[in-house]
Amino acid sequence: MTKIAALPSRAEIDLSPRSDPLADLTDAYRQVLDVFGALGHPVATDENYAGTAARAARGMLDLVRPTAEIEEEVRAMLACTFPAAYQDMVVSKHNACFGLCPHHLLPVSYRISLAYVPASRVLGISKLSRLARLMARRPVLQEDLTHELAVVLHDRLESTGSAVLIEGLHMCMAARGALAHEARVTTSAVRGVFQTDRATRQEFLDLVSRAAPPVL
Repeated sequence: MTKIAALPSRAEIDLSPRSDPLADLTDAYRQVLDVFGALGHPVATDENYAGTAARAARGMLDLVRPTAEIEEEVRAMLACTFPAAYQDMVVSKHNACFGLCPHHLLPVSYRISLAYVPASRVLGISKLSRLARLMARRPVLQEDLTHELAVVLHDRLESTGSAVLIEGLHMCMAARGALAHEARVTTSAVRGVFQTDRATRQEFLDLVSRAAPPVL
């Protein structure tokens, strides 16, 4: 099995500032709009396009967090754990997250379920959702995102085991190419006790496969 590299440490990240990421992206989207104009779209005369380049740039930056910020927040989450005698499965399921496909730079809508079995310390209950949303906000293959979340929850949290299940709706597949409007890509990864104990793995799958109750 191919080994998935961990997120780089702060020392390995190029922190040299760009002039202005928002300005750079805005300029890039202006060039995109120039191409649309050349294709016959009324970019220069339709007021709906006024400010589109800047809006598109801000939208892209919403989907792509800086790598240094992601690692810093992950590090902060893992540094804030609590002692607990609880040593059974902790599950956070059906977390709605968004990211970007690195092949086409089109959005991906994820539903992420993840779990771990604590050794002696637990994360705050909101941290699993935050971790999933944070690590999804970058251009990353769904397969790599799945394995990296499992590695964080097992190796870096020093838990007994971790499991991750992701369903992804990829706009590169739904809106173009295959036009697979309803197709979801499903990936999973297990570490530790979830890998060695079939019953534990099945318990996780049974728990996350149950439909969420309606909101009251």
